[in-house]
Amino acid sequence: MEEIEIMRQQLVVLKKQLDTQQIVNKELLRKVMRSKASWLNRYVNFEIITFPLVYLLFVIISAVYGISQWYAFIFFIIGGLDTALDWRTVRIPSDLFGSASILELKKFLLRQKRERHIQIFVTGPLCVLWVIAFLTAMMRNIDMTSSELEQVARTGGLAGGIIGGIIGVVVMLVLYRKMQRTNDTLLRDIRELEEEAAE
Repeated sequence: MEEIEIMRQQLVVLKKQLDTQQIVNKELLRKVMRSKASWLNRYVNFEIITFPLVYLLFVIISAVYGISQWYAFIFFIIGGLDTALDWRTVRIPSDLFGSASILELKKFLLRQKRERHIQIFVTGPLCVLWVIAFLTAMMRNIDMTSSELEQVARTGGLAGGIIGGIIGVVVMLVLYRKMQRTNDTLLRDIRELEEEAAE
C-alpha cells in the first residue's frame, strides 16, 4: 500500500511538472509568434507616416508637369483606402498574442489572410492602372517647345517615374507574398501548439 501511495504522489508531481512545462512552452511560443509578427506592425506604422508625404510628392509632380490634380486626389483615395485596409488585414495587435485564446488567434490570422488576398486583387490592379494613367499624363505634358534642358529634365523625370512604377509594383507583390508567408508560419506554430496540447 505504501508503494502505491508513493507512486500516486509521484504521478501527481509528474502531472504538475508536465502542466507547468506546457504553460512555459505556450508562453514561449506566444513570444516567438509576437516577434515574427512585429515587422507587420512596423510596416503599417511606416505606411501611415509616409503616405501623406508620398501624396504631397504627387501633388508637386502634377503641378510641375501641368497635370490635373485629380491624379493626386485619386492616389489619395486609393492609397488611403489601401492603408486603412492594411490596418485591418496586416497589423496584428501585440496584446492579442497574450490575451486571446489559441482558437481566437487562429481565427484572426485566417481572416487576415483571406481578406489580404481579396485586397491585393482589388487594390493591386487599381494601383497599376493609376500608375499607367499618371505616367501617360506626364508623357503628354512634356512641352516640346520648351528649352532643351527642360525637355531633358522632364523626360528624365518620366523615365524615373516609369522605373519607380515598375519597382513599386514588384515591391507590392514581394511584400504581399512575405505577409502571407508570415501568416502561414504563425498558423503552423499554432498547429504545433494544438498538437502538443492534444498529446
